Amino acid sequence: MIDLTPDLRALLGDLLRERRDEIIDHGTDWVIHSAGDLQGRAPRAETRALIAQEFDAYSDLLLAGDPTKRDAFIEHVTSFRASHDFKISTLLRGFLGFKRGVELCLEGQVAAPELALAARDVLDRLYHETAFLMADVYVDKLLGLLRRTQQELLHREKMAALGGLVAGVAHEINTPMGIAVTAASLLHDRLSGLAQAFTAGELKRSSLAAFLNDGREAAELALTNLSRAAELVQSFKQIAVDQAHGAPRRLDLGAYVQEVLTSLAPLYKRGGHRLDLHLGAPFDAHVHAGAIAQILGNLIQNAVTHAFVGDAPGRMDVRLRLLEGARCELTFRDDGRGMSAEERARVFEPFFTTRRGQGGSGLGMHIVHNLVTELMAGSIALESAPGGGTCITLIFPQNT
Repeated sequence: MIDLTPDLRALLGDLLRERRDEIIDHGTDWVIHSAGDLQGRAPRAETRALIAQEFDAYSDLLLAGDPTKRDAFIEHVTSFRASHDFKISTLLRGFLGFKRGVELCLEGQVAAPELALAARDVLDRLYHETAFLMADVYVDKLLGLLRRTQQELLHREKMAALGGLVAGVAHEINTPMGIAVTAASLLHDRLSGLAQAFTAGELKRSSLAAFLNDGREAAELALTNLSRAAELVQSFKQIAVDQAHGAPRRLDLGAYVQEVLTSLAPLYKRGGHRLDLHLGAPFDAHVHAGAIAQILGNLIQNAVTHAFVGDAPGRMDVRLRLLEGARCELTFRDDGRGMSAEERARVFEPFFTTRRGQGGSGLGMHIVHNLVTELMAGSIALESAPGGGTCITLIFPQNT
């Protein structure tokens, strides 16, 4: 609450009661003419209505010491402006409209010079206090909007990665399923021929022996490939559940990494790239399996998109081992083009990409960094040089 002397309270009280509309009009005109991004975009009536609300808010605070309307006005205006692309300077000018309107009316008011000066000082303090409060509220809202937008983008990236996994697994399943169908078709044809020969009384011992041999091979081929397809489906189902739910679970980490890489094979095989997996002694871990799958997917996709240029196939290595102190080390290395010093410094920044407009969102490595450091309570280190490939080392607890 701002303390006012009796004379100053009387001066401001009379001014606010008798010249309300004039103050609002002066403030409205000043805001519209001084804020370039309002001109032609907001009707005068809209701006005047806001200045009228501001007048009532400041009047209650000045004369009654009640900040209720002031706080409600700040909440309303910051919410309104946050959904439009107005400059923050326009918002600050809006809160200055009342002060400017009162000052213009003070110029024609008969009052002692020291009293008029005191009134201006009070208006300055009132504006500064409100402007600082408004800035805090507005920044909190913008940060909240930014966080929500970032979470939405991360969710979309996660769903896009899962969609890519679905497409990749479907492509990978096509091969064993096609072979199984061919083998089953061959077996059907041979069986039909055998039945015809038997019906016609022309079945020979050699024909039966040939059928048994071919039938055994076709059945084994179909069974092997159907089993392979079933493994891929089961692997995909588990990885999809892990990514969707994200809850930690206990598993053989090496076997799980192998499963994930098998499911991700379509990401790099289409370009002729090669990936080698090196596992140390088997060990169990209680970890966020979905995070492991998403990290590996993002690292592979990043290498395929950014590291390997031209038509030459690249090579990737994934190594997993258990360190002392119940810590896991997962290393991903590629022999691609490497990174410059600037790229290394910014690689984990959100929206940084070297392939803007060519399919790079700039979120892949940012997501990897967040998953490792925040969700898995681990660390991530990157080594790279132009022409020397890239090595990324993740270290995280064995038990979450």
